[in-house]
Amino acid sequence: MDLVAVNNAERVNWMRKRHAFLNNLVSSYTSLDDFTKDKEEWFALLGTDLTRENDYVYLYMWLDYGENEMYFVIPKTDGHLTISEVILWQDDTCANTYLNIFSLYGADENEILTSIHNYGKD
Repeated sequence: MDLVAVNNAERVNWMRKRHAFLNNLVSSYTSLDDFTKDKEEWFALLGTDLTRENDYVYLYMWLDYGENEMYFVIPKTDGHLTISEVILWQDDTCANTYLNIFSLYGADENEILTSIHNYGKD
C-alpha cells in the first residue's frame, strides 16, 4: 500500500485513522514516563521513533519518499493520556508544518497541548 500516493482527502483520512489507533493505545495510561517505558521498544520494532519531551511524548513516523508525520501523546485533564489533534507533517510543498487534523487549519507548536479531540464524549 502506498501511503503517500493518495489525494489530500485520503491522506487526512489516514491521519485520523492513525490518531484513533494511537489514542486507543495511550488512553489507559496516566503517565508519560510509564507509557515511554512500556512502549519505546515496541514502537522501535515498528520503525517509529518514540521520544519523551518535557510536556509530551512524540511519535515520529516515516511514511515513504521521505515524507513523515509526528503525533503527540499528551495528558488530558482527567489524568489519562491522549493524542493531540495537532500533528507535524510534511505538507504538499515538502515543508514540515503543524496541522490540526480535525479542523484542517494550520496550527502552532503551542497548540499541541491544548488540542484534544473528544470523540463525541462529554
